Amino acid sequence: MPDPPSIHKTLDPEDLRREPARSQAVRLRRFLRRLFLRFQPVAVNGVLRRRLRLRPPKLWEYACGLAHAEAERAREVLDFGGGATLPAYWLAARGARVRVFDIDRRLTAATVAAARRFGWRLEASDRDLTRCDLGLEAGLDLVTSFCVIEHLDRGAQRAALRRLAAALRPGGRLALSFEYGAEAPGEGALRDPGEVADLVDHLGLDWVGRAGFEDDGRRFLLDRRHPDRRFTFGLLVLERPA
Repeated sequence: MPDPPSIHKTLDPEDLRREPARSQAVRLRRFLRRLFLRFQPVAVNGVLRRRLRLRPPKLWEYACGLAHAEAERAREVLDFGGGATLPAYWLAARGARVRVFDIDRRLTAATVAAARRFGWRLEASDRDLTRCDLGLEAGLDLVTSFCVIEHLDRGAQRAALRRLAAALRPGGRLALSFEYGAEAPGEGALRDPGEVADLVDHLGLDWVGRAGFEDDGRRFLLDRRHPDRRFTFGLLVLERPA
């Protein structure tokens, strides 16, 4: 039998046509449409506004990360850097208890307002996890962080991720996406498979499924602010050992 496809990989828009990401993408699109009809703004890349759709690369991050982390089963969730974003809202709307940590106070305020409006078990804090402990016992089913770590230098990045990894229960999962490639504009972007492997080793987590990160070599114009840079996104789904 052929090997199962890799979970840990660079952006491939065709993943949105394959299971399990396909079904997750459908759920996220439907949920976003409901928020749009209720005039609820959603943040993408720090920009908070009412949205009817997401660009395919962003939908890929969310759908693949949530699907492979088996997010629907999670009851205790932490999102790092995703104030007022679709994944945090979707998880909270499903009944999970979601804690969001984001240093942007405008986005944490928007998160709290949405929680009150919809009656979600959704909390938000602007505590800086690169400097402060979580203040939580290890018991999280899921940690999500979508394209946040590239905004941190390597020291701060690893400090925050170690805190997040330590807060997972045995068997709990981390879904982590990031800018990737030599031309990625983020200071803390990962540049090659070796850097990805070093990060995984540092966190002390196991790969979910087949170990190793796959770079298909394709690069894209992903950021209108950097029209001269071709790069991609990477995704990891890791698990705390039992």
